[in-house]
Amino acid sequence: MGLTTTKSAAWIQRDEKVIAPCQHFSYFPLTIQKVVGDIIFDQDDNQFIDFLSSASSLNLGSGFPAVTAAIKEQLELYSQYTPAYIYNTKNISYAERLTSVYPGGASAKVCFGNCGSDANDAAIKFARAYTGRTKIITFINGYHGSTYGSISLSAVTTRMRSKMGPFLPDIYNFPFYGDDLEDEVCERECIKELERAFEAYLPPEEVAAVIIEPLQGDAGLIAAHQIFMKKLYALCKKYGILFIAEEVQQAFFRTGKWFSIEHYNIVPDGIIMGKSVGAGLPLGAFMAKEEIMDSLPAPAHLFTLGGHALACAAGCAAFDYMQGEEFQHILAENEKAMERYLKNIMEKFPDIATRKSGKGMSRGLALTRRDSEKGTLPDDVGTYKVLFRSYEKGLVIISLGKNVLRIQPPLNIKPENLERGFKIIEESIQEYLDGKITDEVLKFKKGW
Repeated sequence: MGLTTTKSAAWIQRDEKVIAPCQHFSYFPLTIQKVVGDIIFDQDDNQFIDFLSSASSLNLGSGFPAVTAAIKEQLELYSQYTPAYIYNTKNISYAERLTSVYPGGASAKVCFGNCGSDANDAAIKFARAYTGRTKIITFINGYHGSTYGSISLSAVTTRMRSKMGPFLPDIYNFPFYGDDLEDEVCERECIKELERAFEAYLPPEEVAAVIIEPLQGDAGLIAAHQIFMKKLYALCKKYGILFIAEEVQQAFFRTGKWFSIEHYNIVPDGIIMGKSVGAGLPLGAFMAKEEIMDSLPAPAHLFTLGGHALACAAGCAAFDYMQGEEFQHILAENEKAMERYLKNIMEKFPDIATRKSGKGMSRGLALTRRDSEKGTLPDDVGTYKVLFRSYEKGLVIISLGKNVLRIQPPLNIKPENLERGFKIIEESIQEYLDGKITDEVLKFKKGW
């Protein structure tokens, strides 16, 4: 089986001559021509159902009519003008919308930037400024971005750190406890290392903030255990440590709510946003309680193009649509279908599809293999073969970690495309088990 990829391959050859290799984590030879809603077209006119949503930055798919109209309307007025020196009505309008849905109704303000990475940087700055403390706690397998500050927070792969240090000081990584663990284990273990650190080498009165993904994306779409989050939040309250939710990948109804932290009945001190905050255009934002945001003066965190007018206009349009009944109905139906399809696959292939993870429309499917001596092991080769065969059949899906299929279609994906996408996954798993996918496809493997 194969696709005609002549034109895409030619573009890839040109890319290799002029683009730094660190810019691509590619899985297959696909060069984008256009994207219409939930369908991707490559340069060779092949069509693919989109189960990636541009790394969860296109929660409404590409070219959503209301978003496109808002961008065109703003473009007729002006493309951008720096908010560093001039007030910008789209900044204000979008910030009003975002703060209106802050968990718990807390009074909040927004600091706009360019992407989720610099929004993580903002969280570090504001946390240190507000508390007068320097130390930051984050978690193993967390991914926070590619600026120096956000890399310093990340602990998901050494390829983000090799040959680039030293990184920011006073960043401490601790184990993350997911909802795949038994309650008793989590109750007994989840904050033990933190408490030991507080006694031995990490004075809690010097810790400014805990920064955590309530649902760890690049770790394999693992949701934090309820007990872990409850105990962690209580620890923060005990020592006056800010609790900051990193929502770059999971915000804007990706998990069924505005923010994934809302699944835990926790009112965070701050929220980090990126990806879909700009409805497909580059934008980042750190939103926090008012007193925290007032702790830094200009120009402590501002950018010439930060809070870009086009991105804020797009964000306003997407926000308004997401609040409406039409979207909420579509989302609810797609979430139910997603859960049903995942269960079907696990029932059909119990020996390989052994675990589903995540929430809402942010889901992972782990593929494993049996070893006579070592038991159940991650099947990284099998996972890649399945996703590559899915690509050949017309589905864009990638993997996380060694063996987790990343399933994050647009939230408003057409029901027939959601169903067809899962059918392709089933067919690809079956063909892998039947030995119909050769090792030849592994030459394209460059992803996680």
